[in-house]
Amino acid sequence: MTQASYLEDFSSAGLRPKARTQSDGANADALRASFDDGYKCGWQDAAAATQDQDRETREGLSSALQVVNFTYFEAREHVMQSVRPVLDAMVEVILPRLLAKSIGGRIVEVLADAADGIETTITIACAPESTAMLEELVADTIKFPVIVKAEPTLTASQATVHLGDGQARIDLDATLDDLRDAINTFFGTPKLMEAEHA
Repeated sequence: MTQASYLEDFSSAGLRPKARTQSDGANADALRASFDDGYKCGWQDAAAATQDQDRETREGLSSALQVVNFTYFEAREHVMQSVRPVLDAMVEVILPRLLAKSIGGRIVEVLADAADGIETTITIACAPESTAMLEELVADTIKFPVIVKAEPTLTASQATVHLGDGQARIDLDATLDDLRDAINTFFGTPKLMEAEHA
């Protein structure tokens, strides 16, 4: 066999237009339909891949946020537990001493407010250890008659000011108790919040 028998002849015989047959039109329609099907399948595959990728991204972000959230509450709890002994020491040791020293200032405020309508002697009942400090403070700041007497049932942060028919009770211990309750409530709250976010 010669090489010419394997090769197609493109001579003048091939220049004549071929007659179109129905099978050519059917082949073209089949090719178009096949192309459209392939195109649709490609879009569906791409959309599915995008959805899968979006889902994986959302799941990754969700788990990362859960880790961050857990870490935040864990760190917050650690910091709060570190701060609590300091606050407890302030409420139990420092504030009682400060309040005992500030009782005099509070009594002077009460007396100054009541000074306009007072025509009788005022009596201040206080803890025995506060008597000397209050007598000195009253002598220096108040210009009307005041009697300071010791009352053993009162603490250094409590006093009663008798003004004629009425009286004013100063109880800085109650303020300290309110502060203790607020601290205990505050430190009890994170456990509830943690349970909500767990």
